Amino acid sequence: MPPKAKSGKKGKLSKAEKERLKKEEAEKKAKEEEEARLRAEEEEKERQEREKLEKEERQRVEAEEKKRHDAEVGELNSILEGNLTALENQHAERRAKAKWDRYMLCDGSPDPTIPGEINTYMNLWKEDTTRDNVESVLKDSKQALALINELWYLMDDTPEEELSEKDSSNYKQTIAELESLLATKVDLTTVYLLKDAANMADQETSNLQIVRKNEDIVMMLWGNLSKMPKFKSFEFEDEKFGFELPKQLALADIAIRIVHTKYDHLSHHCRTFYAKKKKKRPIRELPPLPEPEPEENPEEKKEGEEGEEGEEVVPGLEDLNLKMESEEPEVTEDEKKDSEEEEKKEEEEAKKEGENEATAEPEQEAEEEEEEVEEDEDVVDLRQYQPLGGIIYFDLLQLPPQPKVVKSWLMTQDVNSELKRVPYPGGDTKLGQTLSGTLTMGQTLDPKAIANAAAAAEALGAPPLGLSFTLPENVLFSEEPQMAYWSPEGKHWRLDGYADLKYDEENRTVSFKTINFGPMVCMQDKHINMPFQSWELRPRKANNAILTIIAAIVEVEIEINEGLCCFRQPEDSEVRPELESIKNKWMTPKELMQIMTVAGVNLFPSLESKKYVSISEKDEITEEDAYQQIALTASHFAYSWSKWNAEAGSEKIVIQGTELLSDEPVIEDEWSLLMISSQRAMKLRMSEFDEQFNEDYAEGTEFHADLYHMVCDLSTEQGIDRMKTSSYQFVDAVYQLLSATRVITYS
Repeated sequence: MPPKAKSGKKGKLSKAEKERLKKEEAEKKAKEEEEARLRAEEEEKERQEREKLEKEERQRVEAEEKKRHDAEVGELNSILEGNLTALENQHAERRAKAKWDRYMLCDGSPDPTIPGEINTYMNLWKEDTTRDNVESVLKDSKQALALINELWYLMDDTPEEELSEKDSSNYKQTIAELESLLATKVDLTTVYLLKDAANMADQETSNLQIVRKNEDIVMMLWGNLSKMPKFKSFEFEDEKFGFELPKQLALADIAIRIVHTKYDHLSHHCRTFYAKKKKKRPIRELPPLPEPEPEENPEEKKEGEEGEEGEEVVPGLEDLNLKMESEEPEVTEDEKKDSEEEEKKEEEEAKKEGENEATAEPEQEAEEEEEEVEEDEDVVDLRQYQPLGGIIYFDLLQLPPQPKVVKSWLMTQDVNSELKRVPYPGGDTKLGQTLSGTLTMGQTLDPKAIANAAAAAEALGAPPLGLSFTLPENVLFSEEPQMAYWSPEGKHWRLDGYADLKYDEENRTVSFKTINFGPMVCMQDKHINMPFQSWELRPRKANNAILTIIAAIVEVEIEINEGLCCFRQPEDSEVRPELESIKNKWMTPKELMQIMTVAGVNLFPSLESKKYVSISEKDEITEEDAYQQIALTASHFAYSWSKWNAEAGSEKIVIQGTELLSDEPVIEDEWSLLMISSQRAMKLRMSEFDEQFNEDYAEGTEFHADLYHMVCDLSTEQGIDRMKTSSYQFVDAVYQLLSATRVITYS
């Protein structure tokens, strides 16, 4: 057996070798640290150098912008003032021509602004009983409505400085009298029809069931002549209105009148109807440049502080005061009395002036506070909701005695011509409370609560009546409508008193039960389409552009050509048949806003809308300035919303923009981010698709005093030439739409 090999042992490092290795590692680490330090110093040096260059470049750009700032502001104000003067002259000429044409009008209609003419017209119509038949009333209603609309238009169109408070008050009084007279005439013709109900009765049902209408009024009248115990309901098929009667009324001498009007003569009496008007845009003054503070002498400063704190008397000043007092002339007793009387008079006058100011201020404060008065939760706030689809007058009337044939005699009971409304539920206040508060805005009533309310009403002897109807075909309801009735005592719309409210979205029908009679209306949230998802203003050619707004529910296109505009729906959006009646009709911006609102497309926030919509609130003057300057450049420059607008704060606006000289959609990569503030406008280095917001300006660009001059700097000569040919009518039309929609804040 061979001898075992000796196991080899690893040699241990000596102490010297360990020290050597440790030293090498330390040297290596020190070398790496030194290299890292040098590299960091180099990077820091480069960063500082880069920041220094950027700072110098920014200072240079700011200095250049400061040099031309006043000139740019002056040039822009000159352009805006020129456009404003031209517009004012145009509107003044238009109003003067309209006034002359009204004076020369020979169609027999009175001038509603002349008290003598309009009072004569109303008195003659009131006293003329030969025209109380339904055909004459419907015909005369056209002229009455035209006169009412004319007065509203005059109050809206006439500048505040040209419309005196007296004239405005007279116009409103005339409107109220015309509205009252028209309602009286409708009541009189209803009595006229009811008195002759037996002769107009339907052969099959033996009841009165007639419809009379024109473009603005639809009158549906049903009279219970047969008094059938099994009668339950009736429907005016052509008008798509129906009602249900409880058993108690099926045997009564009653009539049901349903009047559907396109006009609304009630809402303007509400406290919340009139939105706050925008204040006139103040002229933005350039802030003065900060003056260098003068260096104060430390000794003078010290002396001044000592004088204030210790109230030390400067040497020689006491002697001077004594000398001045000794030189004052002596005042006699009479002079003292006179001076005291004068002081009393001055105090009394100052006191009166103070009282006048004090009374004036509370009046203004009261007007402001009036807006914030807390109402009952069932009262509709017309700053948040709007009536849609016209007013429905649902009335329970007493059927007058009908003529009877006795032998060869026709006997008719002589009754007055007053329309008698049947009180329901019999004046019992408890019954009126049974359905009170059963339905609130935006809520659906619990079926159990409905059953309980109906049972309570029936127990009191007057169960609710049913009413059903189809919504107008030319009004867009984007949500389930809420029913409201008019309270003549409070002069407001209320939501209580409705039960079993049902809405068939496919067939657009509404049905409910109620014990309320009188005017009713469908309500919709004014801000259902806000905030907007996006917007874009794209030029097509000179004096022609398209404003596209993708709202919360609908998509809208408004084409602007010169001073007119028309409503369209984008081809790739959902077609809304309710809006066909307002499409492709050219009109002024103000008229377009009105018909869009009436059709259920309200894209025009009021000053109070920010209470009901989550928005990116901006400085109002900066926002209005932006709309004016966008309008000035809208013939050749496209604009769009930016997601970074919400990140920029209230003092800065961020939008996208690019020059566009062809009638084609903008390519995404061509957009640039533009930032606007009260002091300057700039193109940003970042893009819409960056992950973080950065206010660094784009290289090779300049700061400008306003958006207009920045756009000029980013435009070609061809684009600037097209912009300079823009008419003031086109600029004003674009500005009106942008200012009314407030797309910068509400997107």
